[in-house]
Amino acid sequence: MNFVTDVNLNKFDGFVRSHPLKSHFMQSAAWGEFSRAEKGLTPHYVGLEDESGALVAAALVLERKPPIFPSYFYCPRGYVIDFFDEALLAEFTAGIRAFARARGAMFIKLDPDVERRSIDLEGNADGGFSNERVIESLKSLGYRHRSFNMGFEGRQPRFTFRIDLSRDKSAIEKAIVGNVMKNVRKSYSYAVTVSHGTSADVPELHRLISLTSERDEFVGYNESYYQNFFDILSKRDMATLYLGRVNPKKTVEMLKTALAELLEKRKQLKREGVLNESYLSEQRLLKEIALFEEYAKKYEGDVTISAHLVVRYGDKAWAVHAGSDKLMSESFVNNRVYYEKLMEAKESGARVLDQFGTIGNPSDSPLKSLHEFKRQFGGRYVEFIGEFDLVTKPFWYFVYEKLLPLYRNIRIDLKLRHKKGTK
Repeated sequence: MNFVTDVNLNKFDGFVRSHPLKSHFMQSAAWGEFSRAEKGLTPHYVGLEDESGALVAAALVLERKPPIFPSYFYCPRGYVIDFFDEALLAEFTAGIRAFARARGAMFIKLDPDVERRSIDLEGNADGGFSNERVIESLKSLGYRHRSFNMGFEGRQPRFTFRIDLSRDKSAIEKAIVGNVMKNVRKSYSYAVTVSHGTSADVPELHRLISLTSERDEFVGYNESYYQNFFDILSKRDMATLYLGRVNPKKTVEMLKTALAELLEKRKQLKREGVLNESYLSEQRLLKEIALFEEYAKKYEGDVTISAHLVVRYGDKAWAVHAGSDKLMSESFVNNRVYYEKLMEAKESGARVLDQFGTIGNPSDSPLKSLHEFKRQFGGRYVEFIGEFDLVTKPFWYFVYEKLLPLYRNIRIDLKLRHKKGTK
């Protein structure tokens, strides 16, 4: 077989998109273009061809050149290969190692889209499948396994929730926690709309993610990141921006109509218990009318409260970025956006929707609320095998590994200081 370092982009993307095991948007040609535009990385599209010239394995390789150090390679969620075919993996490894050495790279990093084992909702092995042999196979080829980290310390999350969309709609809804579906149904009582945004709406996405990051104390990206993300991926029909909006004036009208209908129906009621329930509903509607009348005085027209960015590639969808405002949360607009993007992913033919990251220690983590929120949508808890490094320049790799944590801590500290200083 022949290792190719400059695979034709159409051929590369066709192989990655249709791969039955390891298709992932972060291995797509579009992600290479985005990484060049936003992060200044150099994308390489490499692959292993059989005697007929057909690809049997491939990888998007992102080359980064840190100051002072030699470059290194990163294959996000790569490789696109059957990791259980040890002979194929060995041959591909030999090819990419030689390519890295030819480019002067000090190591190759990858975090495969391979599950480690079947786990229960507490993160414990449940006696199902195990892919530990893939870890051992990679180690035998010279890869260094980084760790089984439990949080977001790696380049990509090592845990996520994946929602099975191959089920019928009723089965998907049944798997969603009851209160969430109840809130979704309630949202139809308000003037809530969910629509697809355009490039011009990306600043709203950034604004809402910024609000969320302040509430949940995480560091988001700058606006150009989301703009490049959407513009580059959407032109390939890979990205959809969902906008959840509430119109307070129309909501008041809907609530007043509901109140009038309630009062009309009460004339026919005789049972005391039913009457009492009717009076309670009346009080709730009056309170909501007063609340949304106040909102209507401050906000005209449709107000964007929630924004979600979803990627669709191959047979999967990923809920990548989301942000929301606490304003008008009584309308349950955020639950509605989650529900509609889930159902639209199913209708588009996606086999699974990935919630794009959670933690591995939900019982004692400060991020437990994030984990619990994502868990509510009925996904399967997934654990990946983690990060691996294939070292080609041991000295430089050793020095780089010693200095990198210090650099990252300084960078995060500066970001947080800047964020606080701009408030």
